[in-house]
Amino acid sequence: MLKLALQNLTRRLFRSGITITGVAVAVGCLACLLAFGEGYRNGLRRELDGMGVQMMMVPLGCPYDAAARVLKGKTLDVSLPLAALTTVRHDAAVAVAAPLLMATLPRPSEGRTDCWVGVDESVRPLKPWWKLKAGSTWFGDADSVILGSEAAATELRSVGDTLYSPETGRRFRVCGILERSGTSDDSLFFIPLHTAQAMFHQPDRLTAIAIRLKDPGLVTGAIERLQQTPGAQVVTLAEMLGTFLNLVGAVRTLVMAVAVLAVTISVLTVFNTMLASVLERTGELAILRAVGASRRQVFRLLALEALMLTVAGSLIGLLLAMAAGHSIEILVRRFITLAPDGSLLSLSALVAGQCLLVGLGTGIVAGLYPAWQASRLPPARALRTV
Repeated sequence: MLKLALQNLTRRLFRSGITITGVAVAVGCLACLLAFGEGYRNGLRRELDGMGVQMMMVPLGCPYDAAARVLKGKTLDVSLPLAALTTVRHDAAVAVAAPLLMATLPRPSEGRTDCWVGVDESVRPLKPWWKLKAGSTWFGDADSVILGSEAAATELRSVGDTLYSPETGRRFRVCGILERSGTSDDSLFFIPLHTAQAMFHQPDRLTAIAIRLKDPGLVTGAIERLQQTPGAQVVTLAEMLGTFLNLVGAVRTLVMAVAVLAVTISVLTVFNTMLASVLERTGELAILRAVGASRRQVFRLLALEALMLTVAGSLIGLLLAMAAGHSIEILVRRFITLAPDGSLLSLSALVAGQCLLVGLGTGIVAGLYPAWQASRLPPARALRTV
C-alpha cells in the first residue's frame, strides 16, 4: 500500500510539490515561532538566574524598562541621588547594595557607542560570573579601567596598557580584563564610581542601585520601606521576568494567530489536492473495489497519501527553520532592543516534535473527507465512467 500511495503522489509532481511547499512554509513558520519563544524565555531566565541581584532601585518612570536597561548595560535619561544609596544600605534587610552610574560615549567615526559604568567594590559579590584574566587587578587608582572581553578586543588593549578616551580627554590604565561571560558585561568599560561621576558631570548621582537581601523572605517589607525613598522606585527581578514574559506572551498570541492561519491554509491545500485526486481517480478506485479492496483499505490508501504529503512538508519545514533561523534571528533582534544575549533560536526536540504532530494532524484532518468519499464509491456506478 505504501508503494501504491507513493506512485499516486508522483503522478502529479507539480501539484504534490505545491502542496508539500504549503505545508513546509506553515510548519517552518510555526517552528520558528515556537523556537524563538522558547529561546527568549530560556535566555531571559538564564540571565536573571545567573545574577546575584534580587532587587533594583531605579529612578521614577517605568521600573521594568529601567531595570532591564541597567541589566543590559544601557543608560537612563534620569538618575538617583547618592542619598538613596545610604537609605538602601541602612535597611535591615539589605545584605549588599551596589551603586551604578552608566553613560554612553558615541563614536560615530567608528560606527559604535561605548558604554562606561562606574562601580565600587560592592558590585563584585553581585557579579558571580566575573573572572579576571591573568595579571588583572581591581582598581588601583581613579584612572584605572577594567575592560570587558569584547571591549578589550575592540580596543586592542592588554593589562597594563594605556587607554585614551578622546571624547572626554581622559587617559586610563587598563588594570584588568574580564573573561568572556556571554553577558552584556563583555562590551562594557568599568571605572571607579567617583571617576565616572566626575567624568560625566554627574556629581552625587547614580543610574541605579543593585540590591541583594539577607533573606529573600524579607522582600515584601524591604520593598515597602525602600519605595518611600524620594525620586526612586524598587522592582524585583522576579516581577520583571513575569512582566516581560507576559508581554512576550501577548505578542506570541498575535503571531500564533498568523501561524494558525498558515496551518489552516495548508489544511485546505491538502484537502483540495486529495479531493481532486479522488475525482480524477474515480475509475481506478472503482477497479480496486471491484477486485476485492474493502472500503477500509481504500480509506487507508487515501489517508496514507495525505499523511505522506504532510509528513514530507513538515520535515522540509523543520529544515527550512533550521537553515533560515539564524538570518531571521538577526532581523528579529533589530526590533528587540533588550533581547537576552546568546541565540534566541531554540529548536529543541520538543519544538520539532510539536511541529511534526501539527503536520500529522494536518494530514489527518485534511484527508478524512476525501478518504471517506473514496471509500464510499459504488464500484458498479464508478465503472460506468471509465
